[in-house]
Amino acid sequence: MKYYTFSYTNKEGEAKELHLRLTSADAMEIENIKKKTITEFLQEESMSMIITMIRYLRKWEEKNFTLNQAQSLYDELIDTGMSMKEIIINVIYEALVVSGFLEKEMWEEMKAKLKQTEKKAKELILEEL
Repeated sequence: MKYYTFSYTNKEGEAKELHLRLTSADAMEIENIKKKTITEFLQEESMSMIITMIRYLRKWEEKNFTLNQAQSLYDELIDTGMSMKEIIINVIYEALVVSGFLEKEMWEEMKAKLKQTEKKAKELILEEL
């Protein structure tokens, strides 16, 4: 089974790898619990969405991956210097491409637009200073 590998170094300097994949069964479970499609749920960009997705992206490999473990993993990623937005983009969305929930070409276009938006926002902030 294909999966997305996300590599990072934790705050203790230890190299770590996450293997992430969302299976169709787990996607259906999320949809049944949240009463929304996966794409609707992803648009929330809330803490609940992030933790839920981390949990289910890890469940394919660790069947009993708990909510508490997902929260701890999120905190560990934050401790590496990542932001909430970076976790959504570099962890969750990238894993969804490998899992077949996002088309690679569409995701690449979305990332390019995000970079343009960030660049424009920074320019506006600098102009106001």
